[in-house]
Amino acid sequence: MPPHGWRGSLALADGDNTALPAYFSAFPRTTALILPDLRDHPALRRAFHWQIPSRYNIATEVCDRWAALDPGRTAIIEVSRDWRVTPVSFGALREASDRLADGLRRRGVQAGDRVAILLPQGRCVLTAHLAAYKIGAIAVPLAALFGVDALAYRLLDSGAKVLISDAPGLAKVRQIAQPLPELSLTISTDGADGDALD
Repeated sequence: MPPHGWRGSLALADGDNTALPAYFSAFPRTTALILPDLRDHPALRRAFHWQIPSRYNIATEVCDRWAALDPGRTAIIEVSRDWRVTPVSFGALREASDRLADGLRRRGVQAGDRVAILLPQGRCVLTAHLAAYKIGAIAVPLAALFGVDALAYRLLDSGAKVLISDAPGLAKVRQIAQPLPELSLTISTDGADGDALD
């Protein structure tokens, strides 16, 4: 059903609406923007240009903007290893990522530094990514399924200054034989562990 007050119609340039999803009919101006006349590809290429703002931060776009509008709104639903389901709000993600970003800054992490993230899916991995983006650092995602050699290669090649991990990830990283000269800060989501901060 069209939105209240809408009195329009929508048709593709050739009049064939059979492939047009019904929900697009409620948004005629949007449809014109996302479904241009595809018959003149060279003209489309000439007319296309990226609209890139002078300053942009993905963390602001995907988290902070939403937290400002409705901090209690659910951003993600976290399912723990024991199958407990916990909704995580945009406000909680903003607060946690702001705290982590501030802690990283106080430890000397700056824009352009590499922050390796070795965490399972959940609020912690998202918080780590958002914190890195907020300070302009470069997130280096690492998979928990990587073996020791794969982790060593990525940590060395990226020049990671920071590693954010959980206890199982730290156990793997500690098996790396060669030195990781750039890695100066290790943070554990499972609490302080040896040289890893909580």
